[in-house]
Amino acid sequence: MKKTKKFLLLLLALVLMVGCGSSKKESTSKNKESEAQTETTASSNHDKEISDEITITDVRGREVTVKRPIKNAYYPFFYTNLMEVGGPDIFERVGSTSVYDTKNYAKPFWNILEEKASGFKDIVDVGSVIQNDFDFEKLVSTKPDVVIFANYQYNGIGENQIKSLEDLGIPVVFIDFTDMSIEGHEKSCRIIGQIFGKEERAEELIANYKEKRNRIDEIVNSIPENERKTAYYEMRSALPTFKDYGKSTGKIGYTGQIANIVRVKNIYEDIYPESKVGDVNPEYVLKTNPDLIFVEGSNFDSPNTVSVQSGLGIDKEKSENSLNELATSREGWEHLDAIKNGELYTYENDIIRSMRDYTVITFIGKAAYPEYFKEFDPEKENKEFMEKYLPLLPSDSTYFYKWNGK
Repeated sequence: MKKTKKFLLLLLALVLMVGCGSSKKESTSKNKESEAQTETTASSNHDKEISDEITITDVRGREVTVKRPIKNAYYPFFYTNLMEVGGPDIFERVGSTSVYDTKNYAKPFWNILEEKASGFKDIVDVGSVIQNDFDFEKLVSTKPDVVIFANYQYNGIGENQIKSLEDLGIPVVFIDFTDMSIEGHEKSCRIIGQIFGKEERAEELIANYKEKRNRIDEIVNSIPENERKTAYYEMRSALPTFKDYGKSTGKIGYTGQIANIVRVKNIYEDIYPESKVGDVNPEYVLKTNPDLIFVEGSNFDSPNTVSVQSGLGIDKEKSENSLNELATSREGWEHLDAIKNGELYTYENDIIRSMRDYTVITFIGKAAYPEYFKEFDPEKENKEFMEKYLPLLPSDSTYFYKWNGK
């Protein structure tokens, strides 16, 4: 990371540049801008431009004033949420990002955006706090109208750098979809809508999310304590072999939070009560003998590693084969009730932290309590959501799967 002194000198040099206004695509012709201004109607993905000033309270409780319209934002991660609110052309209004945070963990998703999302190829990479190479000088040089950070970036960014950006007149806003509460998703979704002038679409997403989550809570609260199930949850991993174990979720990890929401108790909840993730002891899994097993899937494709397959571009055969290899490779798993009863499942990790992650919650709930969750069809609901809000992504991939190898 650049030294603060050098960064501050560059900031002073760029003050006048930033003050003069910004635009992501400087090559856009005046004729094209003129044509856009004469349009009298807007499509579902192109709202009428809003020219005003709005004060937003972000997820860290900071009050931030943003001038609209936003034509050039820094946006870090949570791309599905951005598209859900802003539409498939929203990347035309994003000038910079942290490539590693998405491309390293969801390369097929990244490739689809590069191929199909208008403006995506032009976005500038300014480094990642995960890699400790976030380049503030480069970020400022892109002249952003607003910087939208994810809450996980806060410690890596630091208050001094935030203040330096704000001293340049660049508003800094924090969002967070890793908080699995209804309120957390609602707040971040609304912030994106406010920034990009997509309030109506954001409120539509929020209303749908709240309706689903509230109904889930009603159902869960109706399940008697003596019917509660237990589960082993394994995080998405690329492993040397299927004999090896990945990590499990702690109580406060997002999957741990889901386990609590749906009351399918995470067997590692008491082992890691203050952690997001923790190591797995194979003997402990065998000893606790969970009712169900959920292994987060991925579409990693590497000749040197293996992973349970689900998500973008994955068909049911790949999901079945990978789960079968997992179940038959791990020593002692043939004695687990979950394996003997065929209660082994996968779902795509990337659905979590989005405005459709209620489908993961209902998938787990329906697996554990089918009679209580019979009104939900997670696959169908996920497909319908994607076709409406994420048309660039293939909705017919295998996002949820139950092992048939019993």
